[in-house]
Amino acid sequence: MPYESQFRYSSKKSPISVQRITQRLNYIHKDAHMHHLTELLLVASHSQGEIFNNGSRQKISTPALILHRAGSYHYIDTFDSTEEGYICHCIYFNEQFVKQIPESLLHSDRLLCDDCLILELTPSQCREIERYVELLEEGGEDPDPERSLFLLMLILGEAHRLLPNTAPIRLNTPNDYIFDVVQYLVQHFNESLTTGEIAAKFHVSVSKINTDFHRITNQTLKEFHHHLRIARAEDLLIAQPDAPIADIAYRCGFSSESYFIQSFQKSAGITPNAYRKKHCK
Repeated sequence: MPYESQFRYSSKKSPISVQRITQRLNYIHKDAHMHHLTELLLVASHSQGEIFNNGSRQKISTPALILHRAGSYHYIDTFDSTEEGYICHCIYFNEQFVKQIPESLLHSDRLLCDDCLILELTPSQCREIERYVELLEEGGEDPDPERSLFLLMLILGEAHRLLPNTAPIRLNTPNDYIFDVVQYLVQHFNESLTTGEIAAKFHVSVSKINTDFHRITNQTLKEFHHHLRIARAEDLLIAQPDAPIADIAYRCGFSSESYFIQSFQKSAGITPNAYRKKHCK
C-alpha cells in the first residue's frame, strides 16, 4: 500500500524524556516516523482524530492516552478541535531501562504488548494522568532518572487501573512483514546481521526483502541498521559520560573503536568525544 510520507528515523537523547506540543489549530502531521524508544502520548485537548501505526488506521476521540511500541511507524492527525486548540504531552522511554520496575508495577504484559494501545479518556481521567505528566515536565531537558522513572511508573499504573473501565483499542502489524523486520532490527541493532540472514528468517529472497524494505522505509537494510547503531551510541554517550568510547563502540555493534569514530563523525558531523562534550555541557 502507498504511504503519504517519507520514513524518518527520529532519535531521542535520554532513557525518559518528555515534550509538550501545543497548537492553536488542528494537528495534521502526516510525517510518519519511528524511533527506538516507546512513545506515550497524552492528548489532553478535545477533538476527533486518526492514529496511524504500522499501516493500520484508527479513528479516535480525545482526550486519549496512546502508547506506540518502539520501532513502530506512526503519526496522529486531529480534526475539529475546540478553541483550546491541540495539546499533547509526548513521553519517550527506553523499555529496557524501565524494566527495572517490578512487573507487578510496570504491567508490560497488558500495556506494552501491542504495536499501539489507545485509551480514550474522560476529562477527569485525563486530568489524573496529566498531573503526573506535568511533574515529569518540570524536570526539563536534563531530568533526574530516578524521579522520572518513578513518575513514569505512576503514569503507567494509572493507565493500567483504567483498563477495566475503558474499551482499549489495540493495533498490531498488518500483513506487510516489513514492519516485523523493522521490529527485529530495533531489537537486534548491535548484532552482525547480513541481508541474507534476515531474508532467511522472514522466508523471502534477498532481492524481495531489499525491494520491500526500501518501498516502506526509503532506506536500505544496511542504512537503517547503521542509523539504529548511531542513534543508540548518541544515547549512551550522554547517558554514560564516563564510559570509554571503545566500550560504547562494541556495545553498539561496531567492530572497532576507530571504525566507530569514523562512522559516527560521518553521520553526526563531529567525533563521539566532541558530541559528548557538547551535549553533556
